[in-house]
Amino acid sequence: MMLFKNEDASLELHIVNYEFPAGGGEAGSDDRNWLVLRCTWNNGEGVIVKDSNSCLLTYELRELAAGLKVLNAGIKDSYASDFVDPYFEVAAQAEGEDFRVDVSFYLPNTMDGDDTAEVEAVMTGAEMKELIAELDSLCEKYPDRE
Repeated sequence: MMLFKNEDASLELHIVNYEFPAGGGEAGSDDRNWLVLRCTWNNGEGVIVKDSNSCLLTYELRELAAGLKVLNAGIKDSYASDFVDPYFEVAAQAEGEDFRVDVSFYLPNTMDGDDTAEVEAVMTGAEMKELIAELDSLCEKYPDRE
């Protein structure tokens, strides 16, 4: 689980599974490597929205983990995702010992007007390390499929 929160709002993301079962999708294409993310968003006004979206590829999950590792190590002072689908975006920057993380997730099935969950969070170094460990675990669980 990936959790991003501030004093008012939170965005919790779980990778549910691959979009297609093993052997599904077009061989040799990215079709076999799309991951389904399930979102629980508390918008800060007491409204909780749950939705799912196939918007992250297995290799993008690895890129996210690697980018945050580089940021956490102090090699770079910021990270911005550049995923194929713009429906899930992560931007992070170092702020002293902490990290400011902006996350947005498109809610394709929402009918009430809010179609994007957005949270700006400040994470401590320990919280960033926990997130990276979770991402590493997810990378092992969801490798690329041929």
